[in-house]
Amino acid sequence: MYGDTDDLFRIEWAYLPLLNGDYGTTPKYIEKRLSADSKFFCEVISLVYRSKNIIKIEQEPTEEEKAIATNAWHLLHEWRTPPGIQDNGDFDGAYFDEWLKEIWKMCSRTGHLEVAFLHIGQVLFFCPADPSGLWVNKAAAEALNRKGAEEMRNGFCSAIFNSRGVHWVDPTGKPEKDLAKKYRQQANDVESEGFQRLAASLRSAADSYDREADRIIDEHESEDEEN
Repeated sequence: MYGDTDDLFRIEWAYLPLLNGDYGTTPKYIEKRLSADSKFFCEVISLVYRSKNIIKIEQEPTEEEKAIATNAWHLLHEWRTPPGIQDNGDFDGAYFDEWLKEIWKMCSRTGHLEVAFLHIGQVLFFCPADPSGLWVNKAAAEALNRKGAEEMRNGFCSAIFNSRGVHWVDPTGKPEKDLAKKYRQQANDVESEGFQRLAASLRSAADSYDREADRIIDEHESEDEEN
């Protein structure tokens, strides 16, 4: 219906708050552009977040600027297409590495690197498994494991917790214990491949689920005693 990619962009941009996946509708074209065009990604980041290089805001944003920032926020928080993902579902690690290098340069210059890394870490949660059998592509794991990528690992762990969505509370804490076991095993898997920093972050996520399980069990035991 719309052959012009500019038309697709404008339509998806206008309806971004509604394209949240609830009814199988997502902004596929804009998401793909976000993952393919490093400059566009940096522009979207700058629409939502203030540069750390700016100490003081000279003037309040206009209503139009606020609306644009809101759309950009929706896009970043619904982003599910990792850079490097191909139409057939395969992951191009070399492409991802080049994309990430460009982000590093541009966002370092504009003062947005930390928040950029946060969102990159979140979208890497949706990265496919590696052909070797490792649960995450090794190019993504390598990026997440780097010394200066703590915010990326934080974003990845944030996506872990957010992926659970709305759920019923089991008084036995079993679902949380199962998740703790899952992410502890994933930590062991990546550690065996040499990704120690990523493994430490995954173990921290596993520990959080163990603590949540203990809290749920304690709360329900207290309620039973009161009754």
